[in-house]
Amino acid sequence: MSRLLGLDIGGSKTRARLVIDEQIAAEATAQSASLTAAGADRAAAALTDLLGQLPDVTGSLDAVCAGAAGVLTARDTRDILQARLAPLTTSGRVVVVDDASLILPAAGLAEGIAVISGTGSIAVGSWRGRREWAGGWGYLLGDEGSGYWIVRSAIRALLARRADGLPAGALGACLLEATASGDLDALRASFYRRPQPQYWAPYAPAVLNCPDPEAARLTQEAALALADLAVSLARRLAVADDIQVVLAGGLMTHQGLQAATVAAVSAALPASGVRPLSDPPVAGAIRLAASAASNPA
Repeated sequence: MSRLLGLDIGGSKTRARLVIDEQIAAEATAQSASLTAAGADRAAAALTDLLGQLPDVTGSLDAVCAGAAGVLTARDTRDILQARLAPLTTSGRVVVVDDASLILPAAGLAEGIAVISGTGSIAVGSWRGRREWAGGWGYLLGDEGSGYWIVRSAIRALLARRADGLPAGALGACLLEATASGDLDALRASFYRRPQPQYWAPYAPAVLNCPDPEAARLTQEAALALADLAVSLARRLAVADDIQVVLAGGLMTHQGLQAATVAAVSAALPASGVRPLSDPPVAGAIRLAASAASNPA
């Protein structure tokens, strides 16, 4: 009997899947348990909430895999997760990777490029034993094409319109309604009061769905930024032209952005296959946990 637990710890949410004998036994969702996104206290509380939704598996699992946002920048994340999750296993077998590294296994690929657009953005690739990353610098230095970037860009566009004496237009109406802001000054004040990505990325669909020319421009600009990540990664990996590219992340469920990104990546890497991820990333965590269980270090 195999008993595996997979965790997908993103910037906005955390998902868990418990698999027993290759069958999904339980699933759970909680707030982000990422140290970088939520802070130590809220991350710990979210992880406790998540595990509390599952059957008690203490000391019974063959392996656990956690893919966590911020592992590459917050080095203590790995140690904290190891300490919290090891008691759930029979042998302390816990694999901790960045959340982007779940995408290719979730797609059933050993090699390829994964481009992720959610709260933030990043690309990760694997080719002939090499692994490389592009982007993933966080909201202060990067995250182009992400949900946070889209909303911040929309707010900037509204401020520029006002500075030029132009009306806010449909974009203003859409964003003010979505954020329950009385006016642009209130929206700007809210943004400065709590600028963290998890508060603003959820409004990206409201921007992308808005019947405003700026929304169409931002959709295209985001798609091109994500395609640039794929191209940059392909160059670093020195890959063949026909490498598979998988698009993932919460924002890739938006059909308009998904279509624009498929087109942009296909134009930039014309020989590559480009497809959205069909299984959730947590499925990749289960596959990595299974590999760890069958191939112990």
